[in-house]
Amino acid sequence: MPLVSVVIPAFKAKAYLAGTVASAQSQSLRDIEIIIIDDASGDGTLELAQGLAAADSRVTVIAASRNGGPAAARNLGLAAARGDWIALLDADDAFEPGRLARLVGAARDHGADLLADNLLLDDARGAPQPMLPPGEGADCAMLSAAQFLRGNLPDPARPRKSYGFLKPLIRRAFLEERGLCYDEELRFAEDFAFYLDCLSAGARFYLLQEPLYRYRLRDDSLTARHSTEDLRRLQQVDQRLLENSEGASPTFRAALKAHKQSIDQRLQWRVVIDAVKRGAWLGALGASLRGWHVFSYVSGQLAGEAWRRLGSGRAKTAET
Repeated sequence: MPLVSVVIPAFKAKAYLAGTVASAQSQSLRDIEIIIIDDASGDGTLELAQGLAAADSRVTVIAASRNGGPAAARNLGLAAARGDWIALLDADDAFEPGRLARLVGAARDHGADLLADNLLLDDARGAPQPMLPPGEGADCAMLSAAQFLRGNLPDPARPRKSYGFLKPLIRRAFLEERGLCYDEELRFAEDFAFYLDCLSAGARFYLLQEPLYRYRLRDDSLTARHSTEDLRRLQQVDQRLLENSEGASPTFRAALKAHKQSIDQRLQWRVVIDAVKRGAWLGALGASLRGWHVFSYVSGQLAGEAWRRLGSGRAKTAET
């Protein structure tokens, strides 16, 4: 049996997949299997994956019969994994060469069920930058569910920071003992919901400060294109957890309420934008008045958008 199963869900990833797989193949820890799940791409991704498997016996390919989204593809990979540990890897990202050896060693030393490292955010326009700033939390400290939730709240100083982006090493036996898998209804923030389910089930989740996972930032990614319905489903995740957390600590419930409030705000902003695009101005006004915490956020977003457009108009006038 391999020590680590690297699970790579892939959808229309032909441009990136070979480099992603190569980053797993070149790990200093060699006792691995690499599972590529083609999510009915139809663009040559499956054929590329099959070619990679033919060249390396550690690579296997699962061809999904239909496009089920990233959560469904991850579940296929989790079900097929044989390793003691599961390492999640998106099809357009990459591991630094010594990542798996470092994470497995740290996870064993700390008795972790999940252990994540920092991310290197790579937008291809400059040097990659760590997502988490130096000194945010003690190195390799255990992460509580409340801390994880607060790590997903919007941070104006670091708009690209979200603990839901982390890609932890996961102890496979923990998932099997708890019967945990991804919520396949989610096509946005599915990792966030899955990690929170793990924490709610008692996972010991540790966080390293070292950035060993290269996370590619793309304007056309699912994360960048989340819809109103995506946010509505995420809101339902928070609501379900709130309803089932009566016996939880006040710290956790406060963090969960804060996260739900941030999702409420972003959802209603999307509802307002959708209504404006349809020309339904009364609907947009009504959506912006759904409670003070929503109104203050939406009105601030509208003011910011108006200011940006005014500034753009002034710039164009100056150019002429």
